Amino acid sequence: MNTSPDAIDPRSRKTVAALITDRLVDDIQNGILRPGSRLVQMDLVQRFNVSRVAIRDALMDLRRRGLSVSIPLRGDVVRPISIKTIKDLFEIRRINEGYATALASRNISRAGVQRLQAIIHEQKNLLAKADIAGFIDKDWEFHRSLFAFVDNEALGELIHGLWAQTRQARSIAQRDVVWAPNWGKASIKRHQEILDAVASGDAELATRITEQTISIAAEELCQELLASGWDEDLQEKK
Repeated sequence: MNTSPDAIDPRSRKTVAALITDRLVDDIQNGILRPGSRLVQMDLVQRFNVSRVAIRDALMDLRRRGLSVSIPLRGDVVRPISIKTIKDLFEIRRINEGYATALASRNISRAGVQRLQAIIHEQKNLLAKADIAGFIDKDWEFHRSLFAFVDNEALGELIHGLWAQTRQARSIAQRDVVWAPNWGKASIKRHQEILDAVASGDAELATRITEQTISIAAEELCQELLASGWDEDLQEKK
């Protein structure tokens, strides 16, 4: 039996390729696999002790999710990040999430509001413990729970993909011991403002706050990456 921590559980109902994709997505979003890192098939075969077919399918899924790209003479690499990448990403998020929040404000239940409030409370506890990785997970859980009240499957899939790329970008900055807690405090405040607007049923206000929040978050993240010396030539930080 393979006792490696990366061994795939044969009892899972997911396909082997899907399980591998999940592991790689976690590594990318947590900054273990950095932008520009090569994803070599044979290395991954040995790591997960699976067939090349499973790895090939997992890499195809990563490309579909926008978390990796195929570069001539290099093969698959974790998608590079630039300031322009982030600005483009957040612009698309602003357009789509503003609309999604308006829809959610019309459909959300009392239980949904209570769940979102509980998530904000959980975020406060994680921030107090300086658990930034856990905080980022809750950040996505807040928005995912909100968008569960959007009755539009295609829009939900689009937002899910955009957030996967957002979390990759944040994984770079979350290592900063100053930026991460400050961002966390601001994030909690913004979540509360969005929730208050949604709970009141004011779709217009909820949309406006969401759009403003995303614009501010984009600027903050870009400033942090520039301050950290992130390479603007789409290469991994040296």
